[in-house]
Amino acid sequence: MDAIKMGIGFGLWQQGMPDAHTLFEYIDKAEAWGIDSVWLSDHMMGERSEVSIIPMMAAIAARTQRLKFGPSVLMMPLRHPIAVAREIATLDYLSGGRIIMAVGLGAEGKEADAFKVPRKQRGSMTDEGVAILRKLWAGPHVTHQGVHYQFEDVTLTPRPAKKIDIWVGGRSDPALRRVARIGDGWFASFVTPEEFAEGCAKITEFAAAYDRSEDDIEAGSIVFCHVDPDGDKARRDFMTFFQGNARRSPEKMLERSAIGTPQECRETLQRFVEHGLTKFALWPACHPSQLLHQLAFYAEEIIPYFEVRQTTAVSSASTT
Repeated sequence: MDAIKMGIGFGLWQQGMPDAHTLFEYIDKAEAWGIDSVWLSDHMMGERSEVSIIPMMAAIAARTQRLKFGPSVLMMPLRHPIAVAREIATLDYLSGGRIIMAVGLGAEGKEADAFKVPRKQRGSMTDEGVAILRKLWAGPHVTHQGVHYQFEDVTLTPRPAKKIDIWVGGRSDPALRRVARIGDGWFASFVTPEEFAEGCAKITEFAAAYDRSEDDIEAGSIVFCHVDPDGDKARRDFMTFFQGNARRSPEKMLERSAIGTPQECRETLQRFVEHGLTKFALWPACHPSQLLHQLAFYAEEIIPYFEVRQTTAVSSASTT
């Protein structure tokens, strides 16, 4: 059994962005409390406050020693692949190999419009962009003549010391085919455990056409999480958190999130694990003033449960 990696989310602030001191304390506590990784939401614009992820990841690299970090998902069509390859390789170098990565098209079509990127070309641009990343990270003197990008004799240094896995986000059939074709993993977002299982089954089906098996592709999910000893209060707080969100219905998001008492949240997350999940990004669904409080709940009440279950599962497997 693969280890269950428990990461946290950074961004998607629904009720205002935390101040810089709180953001850095969030990162510092994640490092100190044994969180595996932090995943940063990537947006170029919008009414919701978001920091630019490249300088933020540089700050994380500078102030931590163990914590892995990366974008989820990085909007490939809005950036030139050479620039992405350069920035990610630099972050990998500065952090001693702690960069992680998930890519996608981006959920906000108007961001593509602002960058004059045709919406219908975002998929093929992402495919080509990922291929370029892998070429540039693999060796020197890269020439590429593609549909969207053309260049000759490009060398990037430093290059990553080891392979950087590229996970792919999205839930549509084209996105799942992209996972099956080029992804090292699928990073689902805000799905029910049943929808997660359906997506994994489709990826396995699609992968056969590319001579890949389910063993070649991991699967994880971003899950909004709000923990409180009073489960009803947790659900009320969550509904308040999503009030006024034009894109997401609070009722539908409640079905796709881990909300409630520690036991209720663990049970929801365990349903994902039973469908083959190996990586979580627990995304705090709370007011900025509660951010560190929620992180403490994750570290004390959620993550140890999965670490113990993983250790038990490995021990049981070794004795059979």
